[in-house]
Amino acid sequence: MDPSNENEFADLVQQLYEPRLRRTARQKLVAAKAVRPLLECLDATNESVVWAAVESLQDLRAVEAVGPLIDLLERGVLVIDVSEALTAITGQTFGTDVHRWRKWHSDPTTKAAEVDTDDCIRRTADLLGVEPTGSGKSFRFKLSLPGGRTQKVAIYFGHRDSQGAPLVIIYSECGPADAKYYEAILRKNMTIPAGAFAIRDVDGRPNFVMVDTMLADTVTPSALAKKIENIGGRADSVEKLLTKEDKR
Repeated sequence: MDPSNENEFADLVQQLYEPRLRRTARQKLVAAKAVRPLLECLDATNESVVWAAVESLQDLRAVEAVGPLIDLLERGVLVIDVSEALTAITGQTFGTDVHRWRKWHSDPTTKAAEVDTDDCIRRTADLLGVEPTGSGKSFRFKLSLPGGRTQKVAIYFGHRDSQGAPLVIIYSECGPADAKYYEAILRKNMTIPAGAFAIRDVDGRPNFVMVDTMLADTVTPSALAKKIENIGGRADSVEKLLTKEDKR
């Protein structure tokens, strides 16, 4: 490394510790492809500096960072940011599973295991006490809810996000999307811990729906069961508000 560059990079690294300078310094380090100084920042005690380094190494798709990022993941540092950086750099979708990252890193020919959908759905059904319908990549649960009401929740496997990572979609219809309810329904998104209300055409007509997604490699039967219960209960409450009926 050119000494003058080394001095410049050292100055930029120091600027990462200053909140008002951090963004510009990070951009300059990325533009200069300063991988080594950014790798050294992963050991910083200042979490904001570590975050800046993780994001920068992700932007650079720096394969040299894979091992150190797995180390960070194992230490529980910025777990979500680090797992996203690893996925962006490697194209693998092991989420926050350190063991699977370690195994892949020791043998990059290892492929990510696909979700066993039938087994996952069977075990989810056991937890919910509900017999699912469907097969392949699409399943449906009909939940029993308080007051004798029911709600159907659909599960779709096989979709992918913008980076190609496999997704699982949990989805339930609420009722016709009348414009007079738009604000009230969308404001509910600010008060729920997971998932979101949206509008989707059903049989050619706009409907309110409740939807949530999970990275396929993070899906467990217990987590999926909780998502299904959350989506079903919230979708039914909106259906009751909109239609006073119980058809979905």
